[in-house]
Amino acid sequence: MQPKELLKSARTEFLNSFQSAIQFIVSPAIEALFVKANASQSPLEKAEIFHARVILQEHRQELTRQLILNMIELLDRSIETTYQAFRPTSSALSLSLDNIGLLDSSTFENSLRFNNIIQLFRDCAEQELVDLNIRLSVLFNENDIRERENPFRPYLLARCISASVETLKLSPELTAILVTQIGETISNYVKAMYQRANAELAKHGVNVHLSLKINKVPPTPPPRSTLSTLFDDAQSHHLGVSRPEKRIASVTSPSYATASGGFPQLITKPAINIHQLFLAVRGRAGFSKATADQIGLGDHESEPLCWLEGGAGLGDVLRMAFGAEEDLSWETKSRWRPLSPATLATNNVIKQNVAVSRQLIQRLQLAHESSARPSEGVGRQQETFSFAGLDFPSIVGQMHKLLTPRYRDMLNEQGEVKNLLYQEREVLLQFARSNEERMKIDVVALVFESILFDSLLSLELRIQIGRVQFLFLQLALIEADFLRSVQHPARLLLNRIAVVSLGVQHIESQKIQFDLEIERIFKTLAKHDCSIPGLFQRIINRFDIFVLRELRIQDKVIRRTVKSVEEAQIRYSQFEQTASTLRAALLPFGLPPQFLAFLETEWVRAINLADRKEPELASDLRAFVPDVVWSIRPKISREDKLQFSELMPPMMDSLRRGMEIMELNQFKQHALFNWLSDAHHRAQNPQLGTVADFSLQKVRALFDDFMRQPALVISDIATEDKFEEMRKYLVDILQELGLNVMMLTSDEFHSQGIQSGATRLSPPIKTIDVDAMRAQLVAGAAIEMNLDDKFWRGCIHWINVGAYSMVLSFKSHAAPAVISIDNFCANLSRGTARLVENASLFDRAIAVVLKSADALDA
Repeated sequence: MQPKELLKSARTEFLNSFQSAIQFIVSPAIEALFVKANASQSPLEKAEIFHARVILQEHRQELTRQLILNMIELLDRSIETTYQAFRPTSSALSLSLDNIGLLDSSTFENSLRFNNIIQLFRDCAEQELVDLNIRLSVLFNENDIRERENPFRPYLLARCISASVETLKLSPELTAILVTQIGETISNYVKAMYQRANAELAKHGVNVHLSLKINKVPPTPPPRSTLSTLFDDAQSHHLGVSRPEKRIASVTSPSYATASGGFPQLITKPAINIHQLFLAVRGRAGFSKATADQIGLGDHESEPLCWLEGGAGLGDVLRMAFGAEEDLSWETKSRWRPLSPATLATNNVIKQNVAVSRQLIQRLQLAHESSARPSEGVGRQQETFSFAGLDFPSIVGQMHKLLTPRYRDMLNEQGEVKNLLYQEREVLLQFARSNEERMKIDVVALVFESILFDSLLSLELRIQIGRVQFLFLQLALIEADFLRSVQHPARLLLNRIAVVSLGVQHIESQKIQFDLEIERIFKTLAKHDCSIPGLFQRIINRFDIFVLRELRIQDKVIRRTVKSVEEAQIRYSQFEQTASTLRAALLPFGLPPQFLAFLETEWVRAINLADRKEPELASDLRAFVPDVVWSIRPKISREDKLQFSELMPPMMDSLRRGMEIMELNQFKQHALFNWLSDAHHRAQNPQLGTVADFSLQKVRALFDDFMRQPALVISDIATEDKFEEMRKYLVDILQELGLNVMMLTSDEFHSQGIQSGATRLSPPIKTIDVDAMRAQLVAGAAIEMNLDDKFWRGCIHWINVGAYSMVLSFKSHAAPAVISIDNFCANLSRGTARLVENASLFDRAIAVVLKSADALDA
């Protein structure tokens, strides 16, 4: 059979396996979403997950159909391009960072999520995916083993899921939840899919075996990087072929041209100097007073990146390291691409014997001895430090605990924070077991180089962060997805510390407390390495509790303002719930509009006021409604008229007491009494032929739900678009308490309790994604707003449960401020408000590294 025919045969097996799998994924996915929702601590996130669960239940058939159709289309298109020269370039991440925006765009986050799903599929497929890649290269008589040429690669599964969910046209949050969950559920069947495809090819004699073509080396061989050699060694070992000296495996690739002697010659560009890259990062992150000679460039000017192939684009390689999309268009730049995790698994067959640095052992021994407590005696001090039983990550952990300088020793001669990974790069590279680990050493060092020169951070905080560099390198070495995982607790911890440290700078009364707490965190991190399970998660949980508590309760005025907002939300929710229940009960009676409006607004307000002051009166006011509704219905029988006469005195007494509690003016009182008098007169003298339709008992029965006073559920009532209604209650509460609080809107600056000039804002200048902005608006975040025609630095102290409003404080303003999220975003769009941090600490650092790499590539 021809390769294309065999490929189509394998396609049939793969597609059948896929179709069988998706018939069983919906129920487990629904159950998993239920578990995730219950485990979530965020009410907003919980609601979104439950919403996604409902959508999955309602659209299960449509989604299943779309998955099959999209997979068929993707497989057909992919099979046609297997090991073909033509390849379309359609990667959003191939665009410039300046265009897509790493910091304030969802594009990068979506790409990270997409890449995580692909990695999950690779991990589940294990050796089956590696074998299938090799079989396909054998089938097409190719020497290059490239997952990209696999028409069944994990990328297609992820793209199929993403495209299928997108057909439902949901919000980005719901789409992300469903794509992630479906990917996690279908991952249980991925290995079986590749097993069936492998079995089909094996049945037709396509084995996991490559023939190695050997070419003689020309007199002056082209330069080869460590990574290329390592790959050849690993491939030869896997195939049972030893690589002879002075011979190389010829790789058929557009990156190789034919020299005059007929030998393949690698087309390369000048190697990127590691020190140039560090200087580029430093220059973009801030500025350095050190010259090239002062940081040691003179001794190492020609040192290249040992993990970067000569023809590769550094920016593209780093994007892959940080989680860029799998199908990036490498052909437009070179045929080289970073080794996939599946290929790296093959490379792990090779065992490298790395010479241990005697100098490092001596330094660790001295640090080990000096760290011994005097009470432990001489015996402890004479212990010999040993690397026995330690792997590379454990050695880095020991370096973190023993070789990290003290706080006062973290500055160099130029007054800059030392990059410890940069200084120890040579010895770290000696211990690295693979080019993947060598790359992680440099990538983590570059990220810290950007952080240590971040102009938004104080010098004290940069010193503290500089002391955990070895710890974060150890994390990157242990956890394969650390650099890609934006939600990793370690990254979230540093991001959160940076946010809070910047936000509380103007709050003199609390800044010292926060500095001490941050110092305690870094002291804890200095004592431990990554062998402590859940270390970062526990610390960030504790720090979050500390931040929320301190920012909310330590300042008396802020504390009373927060309680006022919560009380206003409760009062508004009570009004809405009472009015909604009453509205449903009144629906069958067709009351006149004016009287209906009185009951649903004024009378509901009276009931809520009585609930807070006199609960017994509130019950009487509720009972008034069904009685007065029945009283204006036609009275035909003598019994109804007698019952009406008995009902009138207590009913009118309840009406008078209700009007007193809501302070209704005399004019409205007289108008209401006159209208009721006329209605009662008509009810006592109905027209001929009128039939009594409702008895008093029946009317009261229809108001049972209204009379029961159900428990208040705030989250079901208070919403962002109702904030202006809720704000009226807040104004009343602030007046009752005599609190001076600024009420900020998108159109003008109000001050409650003091007269303040209004500042008119300019028309909108850009669109703000409110949902995306919510993730950045957290307690402790630093903001700036235009108050009285001048921008003032502020801090978010508290965001209420539904994330609909915030309590802020501003430098040089004694009065706190209250603003809704919607209004704040409107100010952002008009340029009258801004976030001091437009992205998290790690995102800023990654952006600097990528832009610096792109600049060197250019």
